[in-house]
Amino acid sequence: MSTTFADFKLSAPLLEALEERNMKRPTSVQQDAIPVIQSGRNALVESPTGTGKTLAYLLPLIDKVEADTKELQVLVLAPTHELVMQIAREAEPLLAKKGATVVPIIGGVDVKRQVERLKKRPALIAATPGRLLELIEQRKVKVHTVKAVVVDEADRLLDEGFSRPVQDVLKRTMRDTQRLFFSATLSEQVVQLASALAAEPVVIRSAAPENTAGVAHMYLVSDPRKKADTLRRLLRLVNARASIVFVNQIDKVEEITAKLTYHHLPCRLLHRDASKEERAHTLQQFRNGAFPVLITTDVAARGLDIPGVECIVHYDPAPDADTYIHRSGRTGRMGRAGLVFSIVTPQELFIVRKFAKQTGLSIVEKAMSYGALVDPSDLRKKNSGRVHKKGRFRTK
Repeated sequence: MSTTFADFKLSAPLLEALEERNMKRPTSVQQDAIPVIQSGRNALVESPTGTGKTLAYLLPLIDKVEADTKELQVLVLAPTHELVMQIAREAEPLLAKKGATVVPIIGGVDVKRQVERLKKRPALIAATPGRLLELIEQRKVKVHTVKAVVVDEADRLLDEGFSRPVQDVLKRTMRDTQRLFFSATLSEQVVQLASALAAEPVVIRSAAPENTAGVAHMYLVSDPRKKADTLRRLLRLVNARASIVFVNQIDKVEEITAKLTYHHLPCRLLHRDASKEERAHTLQQFRNGAFPVLITTDVAARGLDIPGVECIVHYDPAPDADTYIHRSGRTGRMGRAGLVFSIVTPQELFIVRKFAKQTGLSIVEKAMSYGALVDPSDLRKKNSGRVHKKGRFRTK
């Protein structure tokens, strides 16, 4: 097993780029995936969020890029605008060391401007599948020279909403094009779907870093009418430098944002109805620490690597266990510590218990008392043991 990036025999420019970022030792998924990708084999790779999956495929693929050809050589497909832009930002300095470029392709923006950028003859394109397919059909992007295709967040890109354009893109590449599927969760159904699109893939399931500081998963039970107040008290108690709160409905995002702002707790909202520019600006401000709380729908749940997020709150339960994992994975990145809270009504308790069983995570109940998180049973014992004192507490 490799202990440094130099052990992979990466080219000097890439090692120099890693050295500039003070990165010397690969994570578990990088140790497992890089040699397989270097060998040219197809692969299905599962690894927890925040473990370095993006570099696990970018390093070996960019290492093979031939800048002199000025041909498109690598495609990376991702489900959201934000993830596409993040991948492009990660790839840009690595490609620059090789004298090559990257172009992000996303929907909802001026097609003519994207076509103009394609004249730079990028070696790598990061794209959402729908817009990329549109440009391929218009013959603005030619994929016959592509040596490798990465399907990032594969569990989502192979579901009903994205599967057709992803398959159409893959069909337009050459038969011997390397095909790589990456995700934090690879169900057997996804493995079967991906295996039908890639010949004899290697299945890699990597563990979280052994030196992880740990992510604590907890839940608080709240009356439905008091959820917003419970959230406000929790955020004040935790006092994290950066927290992300997930809700399921856009109208609820605006309501919660208004309530937190009223109580002088700086926050911003992020959802699909916002323009691409608004979303990008909000995320950049959050990264820069302009405000400590981001309220969002699942638009931000997948793939986004925002350093320093210390706390995740599921204001509404995730729709399924996989989404719970992806949301929660915005904290505890690269082995750091993190806090994950679910605020549930008594009627929603079964959901948390189901997630704990399906994921194998220990999700423990907590209550807030006098500015601290306590075990609810201890709180109940304390309350039941109270006796009237100086007329303050009276019993009948």
